[in-house]
Amino acid sequence: MQAKVSVIIPNYNRAAIVGETIDNMLSQTLPPLQVIVVDDGSTDGSVEVIRSFGDRVTLIEQKNQGPGAARNAGLQIATGSYIQFMDSDDLASLNKLEVQAEVMHSQNADIVYGPWTKVWKNEQSIQLQDVVLQQSALPSSKTALCWFLTEWSMVFQHCLFKKEWFDKVGGFKHGMTSHEDGDLFVRLLMAGARLVHENKTLTFYRLNDFGKLTATGQGNQKRAADQALFYWDVIKQQNNPLLSGCLNSSLFKLRVQNAVKDLEATGLTTTEVYKSLNAFVGKGKAYLNAQLWLNQKSAGLKHRIKGHRWPSCYQTGPLSAHQKQLINNLGWQLT
Repeated sequence: MQAKVSVIIPNYNRAAIVGETIDNMLSQTLPPLQVIVVDDGSTDGSVEVIRSFGDRVTLIEQKNQGPGAARNAGLQIATGSYIQFMDSDDLASLNKLEVQAEVMHSQNADIVYGPWTKVWKNEQSIQLQDVVLQQSALPSSKTALCWFLTEWSMVFQHCLFKKEWFDKVGGFKHGMTSHEDGDLFVRLLMAGARLVHENKTLTFYRLNDFGKLTATGQGNQKRAADQALFYWDVIKQQNNPLLSGCLNSSLFKLRVQNAVKDLEATGLTTTEVYKSLNAFVGKGKAYLNAQLWLNQKSAGLKHRIKGHRWPSCYQTGPLSAHQKQLINNLGWQLT
């Protein structure tokens, strides 16, 4: 029985490139059951591009509410057993859905994640920022949840999700336009979702600036508020055994301290969340600042030696011969 995958793509003012992402998903070796594109109030002709794919794509139009709300709208009509989230500017090797769906089934996974890399793309040529991330699984010395809260980050594009988990934990938090993916990922892991790695695919996170909103004014303030809320929601669960040892880590507290600094920089110092996070960091700010200085020096040394600053949990490496072939299969040239 063929796996059924629903692809959900939120879009906002990406008329120039959303068609490439849609075509990339429609060209997968495992054809998706659905490609759902949720246009989040575009004003640039995106809707006409999406409609040009006819009945191969399901279009939802809504007022501008942010990517989380757009993905939730897609989840409401998704009928596949598995969910693939793609941003409207990102791409994947043509075997992504097939490989990850097979791993999902054969290893009884709930979330499958694979290698990904940051790239600049110009027509049919691509250039890597530095290395490929997640060439292998997260180290077993910490849980995926603790890695995520201390040193690691991910993007939903390089994952495949079992849809039933969104029925269990809900979708993206209403009102969050930043850190909404991290919030959902934490909820999935804390609910017991099983994370499994594969190394046969490659996801491309584009660094090109395609009409991204300028991060100024109210935008910065909203991002700082959402980031702070994300960390405060985690801290409120500090008695949960799954978080044992994670929240006392200096690496987690450094992240919280950075969230506090962002609130201060945007003038949000009278909120209860600010007061709560500031109290959580407590009197250890001098120690944390020293730790931050050491981390920055270590990252700088790593960059000089290895050419990148990624922590070891990202399991970085150069493109493999197999990954170069995946790029060739897309008709692209490496520069």
